Amino acid sequence: MKKYFLFVLLFWIGNVNAQVVFEHVSKTSVYEFIDEMAALKLIEVNSAIKPYTRKFIAEKLSEIQSKKESLNKRQKKELEFFLRDYRKELALSNQVDWLGKKVFGKNRIPFKTREKRVDLFYYKDSLFNITVNPILGMKVWSNSNGLTYHRWNGAEMFAYAGKHLGIYANLRDNYITSDIFNSSYLIQEMGGRFKSATAGFTNRNAREFSELRGGLIYSWKWGHVGIIKEHNVWGNGYNGSNILSSRSPSFAQIKLNIKPTKWLELNYFHGWLSSMVVDSSRTQQYGTGPSQAYVPKYLAMNMFTIKPIKNLYLNIGNSIVYSNSINAGYMVPFIFFKSLDHTYSSLGNSSMFLDISIRNLKYCHFYYSMFIDELSIGRMFDKNLHSNFWSMKGGVQVINLIPNTTLTAEYTRTNPITYKHYNPETTYESTGYNLGYFLRDNSQNIFFKIAYKPLPRLQISAFYDYSNKGPDYPDNRTQINPSTGKTYVLGLPFQESLIWESTTLGGQVNYEIFNDIHIKVGAQYSKVWDPSGIYTPKAFSGNQITATASLSWGF
Repeated sequence: MKKYFLFVLLFWIGNVNAQVVFEHVSKTSVYEFIDEMAALKLIEVNSAIKPYTRKFIAEKLSEIQSKKESLNKRQKKELEFFLRDYRKELALSNQVDWLGKKVFGKNRIPFKTREKRVDLFYYKDSLFNITVNPILGMKVWSNSNGLTYHRWNGAEMFAYAGKHLGIYANLRDNYITSDIFNSSYLIQEMGGRFKSATAGFTNRNAREFSELRGGLIYSWKWGHVGIIKEHNVWGNGYNGSNILSSRSPSFAQIKLNIKPTKWLELNYFHGWLSSMVVDSSRTQQYGTGPSQAYVPKYLAMNMFTIKPIKNLYLNIGNSIVYSNSINAGYMVPFIFFKSLDHTYSSLGNSSMFLDISIRNLKYCHFYYSMFIDELSIGRMFDKNLHSNFWSMKGGVQVINLIPNTTLTAEYTRTNPITYKHYNPETTYESTGYNLGYFLRDNSQNIFFKIAYKPLPRLQISAFYDYSNKGPDYPDNRTQINPSTGKTYVLGLPFQESLIWESTTLGGQVNYEIFNDIHIKVGAQYSKVWDPSGIYTPKAFSGNQITATASLSWGF
C-alpha cells in the first residue's frame, strides 16, 4: 500500500504544471499552514522570500499529503481544505465551474464531496486553464472616536498556457471613510496612491485608491522570470519585515528566480518605483493646472540563499535605489551594486542585508534578519559616534509543542537614519511609503502572540504589542559636529528621547468559512502617545478600546 501511495505521489508531482503565478502574502491562512508544517519538519521552506508561487504551495501540500499519518485531526482537515484550492496546480481535477453551475440546484455537487473549491469561473483543457473570482470585502473599526470603515471590490484572474506561461491579475477598488492609511502613520495596513472622494460621496474626508497586481511569467524546471506588479516581502518576521515589506503600494518589476541545486537559490528583481519628486523640466502646464511628472526612480535587489544543512537557510543580499535613467549594469542579477554605483558616481542609495532561518529543532522556528543601510568598521568602535545605520529583528515561533497552539515572540530595533537618504530622489521609499520596517528609523518593537486552533480553519488569538520611536532626524550630511569633526548624523544616539509610544493588547477570532471567504472579529485596548499627531490616525489616538469586524471574499 505504501509503495502504491508513493507511486501516486510521484505521479502527482511529475504532473505539476511548470507554469507559476504568485499567491499574495495577505492569504495568511495557507502561509501559516506552510509555516506550521515546516516547524513539524514535514517540509522545508525558505520563508525569507515571499510571495510564494501557487506551484510551490501545491508541491508542499503534496509533500505533506505523503506524510499525512503524522498530522492530527485538525491538520488533516485543513490539508484537505487547501488541496481543494491547489488541485488546479496539481492537475488532479477536471471539474469546471461556470458562474455557479453545479453549485446550486438538483445537479449540484455538495461542498463536502467537491474535489475542487468553488470558483466563479474555471475552465481547463489540454493547453489552457483559467480561474476567475470576485473580490468583495469590508472592515469596520469602532471606538469612542467614532466608526471607520474600509470597503473594497474587484476581481482576480490567473491562467496557465502551454507548459511554461503563467498569467495573473488582481484589481480592487478601495474606499475609506477617513485617511487612516497615510504614509506618515506607523501602521502596517497597505497604502495606496490616494485621491479625494469623487463626486457623489457626501463624506469629503473619505479617500479612494485602486490597487492592481499581476504579471506575465515564463517558468522552467529550476526557475522563472517575469514582468509583474506585485508586493515583495523579504526577511523573516511575524510582525512586519525589516528588509522589504508590503506596506507600500505594489510596483512594476522584472523578477527572476533561479534554483539550480537544492542548496543554492538566487532571487532578484529590478523595480520601477514612484519617487514623488517633481521633475520640473517634464511637468506640463495646462488650463486646469500642472500635470506633474516625477523623477524616475528604480530599485535593484538580490538575495542569495544557501542551505548548508537541512532546515537551515542563510540569506544574504544587497540593493541599490537609483534615479533618472536606467543603468543596464543593475540588470545583472548577481553583482554587488554599491561597487557599480562607485563606477558611475550616480549617488545611489545602497544597502546590504542578511537573514537566518533555523528549524532544526522540532516545533521551533528561530530567525534573525538585519538590514544594513550604512556600516563603517572604522567608526564601529568609536564611543563618540553612533554611526552605523541598521535594523535588526530576532524572534522565535513555537508551533504545536502545545497541540494546535502557536507562540510567537519577536523584537525589532532600528537605529536613527536607517532607510533614509540625503538625496530625496533615492530614499528607500515608493509613493512616499518606506519599503522597510513600518516603524521606520529610531524605533523598537516588542511583540508577543498566542494563537489556538480548536477546530479546522478557526483561530483564536491574543497579542501584546509595544512600540516606540525616537526623534525623526533628517539625513543632513552638511552639518559638522566640531567635537567629532564628523557630520551630525554620525553622532545621533538611539532614542535620546521619545516622540511616540504605543501599547496594544488585543484578541481576534478568525474563521475561513470556505476557500478565500473569511470572517474576523476582534477587540483591542490601545494606549497611544502621539503629541505631534502625525504618526497615528486620529481615529486611533489616545486611550481606546476598539472593536473590529471584517468579512471578505478574496484577498
